Amino acid sequence: LIMGVGAAVVHLPVLQGYYGGGAGYEQSAVAVGESVTKSGWTLTLTDFVADDYNLYAGFTLAAPEGTVLDQGAYGFARWGVPKFPGLDLAGASHIEFLEDSDPSDNVLHFVQWSTYTMEEGQRISGQSVELTLGGLYHLTNWNEERLSWERAYDCEETWTFCTTIAVPGRVIRLVPGLPVHTLEVDAVITKLEVSPIGVYVYIEGDALKGHHDWVPRNAPDGWYGCIEYQEITLYTTDGTAIPMMDGMNGSGCSGGTDTSEPGYLHIARRADRLLDLDDLDRIEICGVEIPLR
Repeated sequence: LIMGVGAAVVHLPVLQGYYGGGAGYEQSAVAVGESVTKSGWTLTLTDFVADDYNLYAGFTLAAPEGTVLDQGAYGFARWGVPKFPGLDLAGASHIEFLEDSDPSDNVLHFVQWSTYTMEEGQRISGQSVELTLGGLYHLTNWNEERLSWERAYDCEETWTFCTTIAVPGRVIRLVPGLPVHTLEVDAVITKLEVSPIGVYVYIEGDALKGHHDWVPRNAPDGWYGCIEYQEITLYTTDGTAIPMMDGMNGSGCSGGTDTSEPGYLHIARRADRLLDLDDLDRIEICGVEIPLR
């Protein structure tokens, strides 16, 4: 039973259902269960999954009784990156509508994915956060002239939550100081962090300065691929390999063009599921093996 501001609503935590629970979820999640009702529409913030760089929020939206939400894809017209008033950070965010398992009911499910960059030593856990969503709509017809879908609004209300992040914060933090060969030069793995959400690798070295001179621009939009070439694989205690995938925000580099800047790579990768930190044995980064136990 999840109870919150406004009406009492019964829902399973969205992210728990999305990930199927498990140890990785337990190590990175916290139930919230706060609800706000506007004009008979109740939005419930069900749970968070978070680490030092990412905040995932699960939501259910219950329409007034008797409303059928069966119009396909839904979204919010008004939303932004969740704000942390106590932190100095920048972030990016998007909202995903989860396919409705029962289109005949009056409940929708959403996940908001947010990634942050922040000053050294700052942590999301324990901080106050503000989340705002508003203007529920569904897509109708494709507009060939505008090359976009037209929208029909179901509810113009705005819902705001102010709460505190209190996730378990399980993270493996290491300072390997190990030599590594990447982008055709020798550098050093200076820092490694592994959370249930992903892997974060820091590689530094003067040899990385000016690497945009020899790293090709292989992305469709012309960006350099300097943080995509590194092969990173996790291994569980029974030897099972877990390849790390691209598609996770937070990667970046320094000194690639301006050689007066420090030369480093910050690589963020994720698996196809939440990781159980207690079942991880080692990680291999560009052929360099690092124990995690």
